Amino acid sequence: MIDLLLIHGTVITMDQNRRIITDGAVAINGNRILDVDSSEKLMEMYEAKEVIDCSHHCILPGLIDVHGHGGHSMFKTIAMESIDFWMPIMTNTYKHFVTDEFWYFEGKLSALERLKAGITTGVSVLGSMPRSDDPIFAVNHAKAYAETGVREVVCTGPCNPPWPHSFSRWIDGQRITKEVTYEEVLNGAEAVIEALNHANQDRTRAFITPFVIVTSVEPSGPTSPARLHDLTEHDLYQAKKVREIARKYNTRIHSDAFGGMIHLAVKDWENALLGPDVHLQHCRGISFDEAKILAETGTNVSASPGFSQIHASTPMIELIELGTTVAISTDGNSPSTSFDMFQAMRKTQFIHQAAHRDEYCLPPGKLLEMVTIDAAKCIGWDDELGSLKAGKKADVITVNMHQPHLTPEFMHIHRLVHQAAANDVWHVIVDGRVLMKDRVVCSVDESSVLAEANEEANSTIKRAGLEKYMKQTKYFWGHTRTYGDGIELNKEEAVGEKGENE
Repeated sequence: MIDLLLIHGTVITMDQNRRIITDGAVAINGNRILDVDSSEKLMEMYEAKEVIDCSHHCILPGLIDVHGHGGHSMFKTIAMESIDFWMPIMTNTYKHFVTDEFWYFEGKLSALERLKAGITTGVSVLGSMPRSDDPIFAVNHAKAYAETGVREVVCTGPCNPPWPHSFSRWIDGQRITKEVTYEEVLNGAEAVIEALNHANQDRTRAFITPFVIVTSVEPSGPTSPARLHDLTEHDLYQAKKVREIARKYNTRIHSDAFGGMIHLAVKDWENALLGPDVHLQHCRGISFDEAKILAETGTNVSASPGFSQIHASTPMIELIELGTTVAISTDGNSPSTSFDMFQAMRKTQFIHQAAHRDEYCLPPGKLLEMVTIDAAKCIGWDDELGSLKAGKKADVITVNMHQPHLTPEFMHIHRLVHQAAANDVWHVIVDGRVLMKDRVVCSVDESSVLAEANEEANSTIKRAGLEKYMKQTKYFWGHTRTYGDGIELNKEEAVGEKGENE
C-alpha cells in the first residue's frame, strides 16, 4: 500500500517531454513520486492510504522562488513613500533593530505566505543585504521554515565595504553594538553553511552569498562603462574567500549582479564568481558581451519583474537564446511585492513584451518552465525538483480550476499563466507530506503565526522608529504625483553608515 494518490486531475508534468495528462494521477510513496500516469491505470495498480480527488484541478510541480529576502515579510509597504531611501532604511533596521527572535517569527510568516502561494522551495537572503555576523539569525529562520514544511535555501554572506562594520544584537531588551570585521562575517556565513546545508532531511540548504559579485561599483544598479576600470584588492579577496567556502562545503554561490560587474568579474580568471555553481539575481543593465560571458560560463540567472526593469532591464530573451538558464523570481516581499509567482509570470511577460515591442515573446509554456524546472536548475536542485517524474521528490501542488475566472477548463497552461493567482492553489505537498489541503494549512496554526508576526512586527517598528515611514504624504489623496517634502528622514538611515549610500 502506498501513502498517497492524487487522481482525476490535469497533470502538467514539466518532464522532458512536457507531458500533459488529462484525467491524470500522481502516486506518492514516502517522500518520492512513485508514478505519473492516467487515473485509470494508477488506480488499478496502487492502493493508497490516502486518496485526494483532484477533479477540476491542475496538478503540477511545486513552484520554486529562487530569490527573496528573509525579514521583508514584516515590513510590507513601509517606506514606500520614501522609495529612494528604502534600501538604507531597511538595511539600518536589519543591522541594528531586529532581535534574534525576529528571524523566527518572520520566517514563519514568510514560509506560510509562500506555502499558500504554492511555493514549495524558496530562497531567502537574510535582510535587504545579507547579514552573517552571527549564525543565530539564519538558524532561527531555517527553523521556522522547517516547522512549516517548506523547503528553504538560506543565503547569507558579507555585505559591502567599508570594514569593519557596525552591527547590533538585542540581549534582554538592551542594544549591544559591535564593530565587526570582514573575517568575522565570513566565519558567521561559514558557520551557517556548516549547520544548515542539507539539514532538515535535505529540505534546508545554505549557499554562500556576498551581497554583489563586485563590491567596487554601483551595488544596486548598472555602472557606467566610463567608471569600469579594474577589480580592487577587496574584490579579488572576496571572490577568493567565497570560492574557498563554496569548495569546502560543496555548496553553491548566490549573489546579485548588475551591468558592469560581469565585465569586471571575468578578469579574475581563477576565482570569478561566475559558472555553473553560481546563480545571479537581477543582471539588470548588463551589456550583450556580458550576456555572452554568462552563457559561455554556464552561469545561472534570475530576475524579478518591477519598475526598475523599465530603465535598466534584464536581457532575458537574449540570455535564453544564448543558452543561459533563466528563472523568474519574486524578490519578495517588500516593499510592495508579494510571493505570488503567478503575478510574477504575468508581469515578466508584460515587461519584456513591451521592451521588445513583441506580443509573441515569452509564451506561457516558457514562463511556467521559468518557475519550475528552470528554477530548479538555477539552484542546482533539478535532479530532484521542478517536474513530476518517478523518482523525484514529491513536491506537488494543485490549482483549483473550478472557479469563474478559470472556467472553461481548456488550454490549462494559458489559464494558469494568464488568469490564476496564489489564492487558487488548493493542495500543497512537500517531500510527500500534505502541508495544505482544501486551502487549509495542516503543518502550522495559521492564526497563531499571524498573531505572533503582528506582535513582533509592531514591536520592531517601534524599536526602530519606523512609524514616520508609514505615514501618507500630503500628496497621497487627490494628486497625480507625490513629492518628498514633508517626509521626515533620518540622515543615517537615508544615506547609510559613514555617509555612504548603501
